[in-house]
Amino acid sequence: MTSALRTIGARRETLAGEVRSEIERWILSGEIEPGQKLNEVALANVMGVSRGTVREAIRSLADSGLIVLVANRGAFVHQLTVDDIRNLYDLRGAIFAMGCAAVARRMASERDEALISALQKNLEDMREAYRRDDRPAYYDLNIAFHDMILAGAQNPKAKSAYDGLVKEMHLFRRRGLSVAPNIAQSIKEHAAIVNAIAAGDPGEARDAATHHVESGLARFLKTLSDGAAAEGRPEGDLAGSS
Repeated sequence: MTSALRTIGARRETLAGEVRSEIERWILSGEIEPGQKLNEVALANVMGVSRGTVREAIRSLADSGLIVLVANRGAFVHQLTVDDIRNLYDLRGAIFAMGCAAVARRMASERDEALISALQKNLEDMREAYRRDDRPAYYDLNIAFHDMILAGAQNPKAKSAYDGLVKEMHLFRRRGLSVAPNIAQSIKEHAAIVNAIAAGDPGEARDAATHHVESGLARFLKTLSDGAAAEGRPEGDLAGSS
């Protein structure tokens, strides 16, 4: 009897984990928008699982920063304020700058040609996506660029913290990269980071990374301000700006 219970429990955890991953994917892709309530019954019907499994998956997402549990009302996709966004950029910038400096330091002592080649290939792919005006492709390449650098820093705790921040930032970052001039400038900043890393210059890599993140925040806030003016709503209102 004990063995059977353990088997069922393991399967239930696996199923809840799969449901969590699918809900998370829908949130990060924008299919479930910021501020939207997670309907347990509807989600259970769509995925062909029990409502209890969906409830378990949603509760496990509460620590991710992607959803908010409201007493007597349910679970909602986190709707970030401008202050939330500033704080996320500050944290992400500190970790990314540290990561860039660490990779450059490694390059100075034990050059990793494979990583340099991968970063340069990513840059070329981003330029091609920009020429094609393929913004979804650029967004994915942008994520991969930062991910390669954080992995190259060989600091698992920093990488884990960074990944958590990036997940939460998916709720709004696509908007900041939706304007062509923003993409062009972002590519230039990426190139400066790659050049500093390839040169094995930790200080320059840190400065280039800090400039990149601070400029990204400025671009996003301008996009937000322009959108608010066009829609006639207060600048701090992020409704619908995933």
